[in-house]
Amino acid sequence: MANKSIGIKKSAGVIQRKSVADSPEAWVKTAPLFPDKHIPLLVTPAVDGIDLMAWAANNRPWIEELLLKHRALLFRGFPIRNPENFETFVNATSDGDLLEYVDRTTPRHSEGGKSDRVYISTIYPAEHSINPHNEGTYWTQWARKLYFCCLVAPDEGGETPIYDVHHVFNRIDPAIRGRFVHKDWMLVRNYQDGFGLPWQEVFQVETKEQVEKYCTDHAIEYQWLADGHLRTRSKRAAVQKHPMTGDPLWFNHAAFYHHTALDPTTRDALVMEFGIEGLPYNTWYGDDTPIDPDEIDNVRAAYAAEKIKFRWQAGDVLMLDNMYIAHAREPYKGNRRIVVAMTEPVSTNPWKG
Repeated sequence: MANKSIGIKKSAGVIQRKSVADSPEAWVKTAPLFPDKHIPLLVTPAVDGIDLMAWAANNRPWIEELLLKHRALLFRGFPIRNPENFETFVNATSDGDLLEYVDRTTPRHSEGGKSDRVYISTIYPAEHSINPHNEGTYWTQWARKLYFCCLVAPDEGGETPIYDVHHVFNRIDPAIRGRFVHKDWMLVRNYQDGFGLPWQEVFQVETKEQVEKYCTDHAIEYQWLADGHLRTRSKRAAVQKHPMTGDPLWFNHAAFYHHTALDPTTRDALVMEFGIEGLPYNTWYGDDTPIDPDEIDNVRAAYAAEKIKFRWQAGDVLMLDNMYIAHAREPYKGNRRIVVAMTEPVSTNPWKG
């Protein structure tokens, strides 16, 4: 193999160039973060002062192999301290531009970087959990690669649990799984004043004509109701196959947005006010029939059995195959600053058994 150079940061701050044999293992160490768990794979420096961005740019094929094999990579101990460093690493390990968050369900804002597409992670009250999900399952295109970077670790909690959704798929009751494969699933959203995000923020548009065009272009049914509010319905496949391995993956938000995910007091109040059809979010089978709460409980149990979590450390970068690995968020105390980026869009490719 040809020799390449890797940036080594000396303590005085001067970067020297050193010619080395093209061997990624000479520069980093890899091992499971937990001996009894298959995810994530921990990648740490084998020498002091390694420049992660330069190393990654020179060893991308090896990183691709690691990601495909291990599905979740945790880079720890490297000098990643700001969104610009993080974006450089993302660009070094992926193709194309970073993806934009459109069709949002929670507030997002850019945290900087050259592209303005490094975002703060989900803005949500610190005392609440966020349930497991793969990013963008209700979109017609989603990211294959999803990156997180910890710039400030919380004092307590705030972990980002991860879940292998190939294993989740295998844990779900086959009869339930079969119904989802046959019927698909559907996300129904109502955009009403004071409940959830306004459609202007969700779709990053200003006019009704613009939101109608977005919906038409992205296979979203839309309806303007008599009171003037917008309702959308997104029917999607519940199980996708991985574009490189063909593995079936439980890839949907059916449990995440099902009305039983709301606390009972909030749910009862919203149903009384708007009816089950008027909830800000709810999920159904793709043929408009209800998803039984017992079926959703079975899905949640499958996620729970696959849950793996670790404490964030400042500078950590978590690189996920977004199709294989779902993520969540634990409650936390103190400051927490996690940024996220998405790359390499994938189109729908449903698995039908």
